[in-house]
Amino acid sequence: MPRIDSLAAPHQPPPAERRPRWRVMHDVYLRLLAVVHLVWSLWEWAAVIGLVPPVFGVEQRAILPRLGATYFFAALDPMAAVGLWFGSVWGTATWLVVTFARMIIHTGFAGLFGWTGPWTIVQAVSVVVYLALFFLAERADREARKTRRRRAPG
Repeated sequence: MPRIDSLAAPHQPPPAERRPRWRVMHDVYLRLLAVVHLVWSLWEWAAVIGLVPPVFGVEQRAILPRLGATYFFAALDPMAAVGLWFGSVWGTATWLVVTFARMIIHTGFAGLFGWTGPWTIVQAVSVVVYLALFFLAERADREARKTRRRRAPG
């Protein structure tokens, strides 16, 4: 039987420090984007299996590029949603690829896919908001690390 040498409490880990407000806002924004892309991907999969009309319409003109885009987004949107929910780097990268692909097909190939100016602007704003929150969260994390280093016993 082991012997107790001291009545002192065993080493306790330090109390969890509060996360910076900008980091929390960044994480909440990623979760909201994840929910949006998950719902969007469910709609695209419903279009793939024929439950709803495709997002791009049912015109017979240039049907193959439209189907290809629908399949592309149906495959990548759920992947982006899961990655964004977990806050992983690959999720953010997948989301950026999907978002820029949508903006490109609706502006660069507007004759083929149709131009959706307001929706393209919403997607561009979502990227700008993400970048702003990301940089503010990184700066807040850096400041929190500096504060911890100053308080840490030397």
